[in-house]
Amino acid sequence: MREAVFSLCWTQHGGSGLGWSRAEALELDVAELGWWLERVAEQREAEARAIEKASRGA
Repeated sequence: MREAVFSLCWTQHGGSGLGWSRAEALELDVAELGWWLERVAEQREAEARAIEKASRGA
């Protein structure tokens, strides 16, 4: 659970991430929590791919 809350609250360098408070993250029910965790992971992967592509000059 701690890892889940961290994932939703942490804001990466450059402002990427939700930046929710701990209280906001803990208000989610299990299904909603799972959806947000999956969606955040997908977004971070997409951003990482975009950064990699930009660094190659593509």
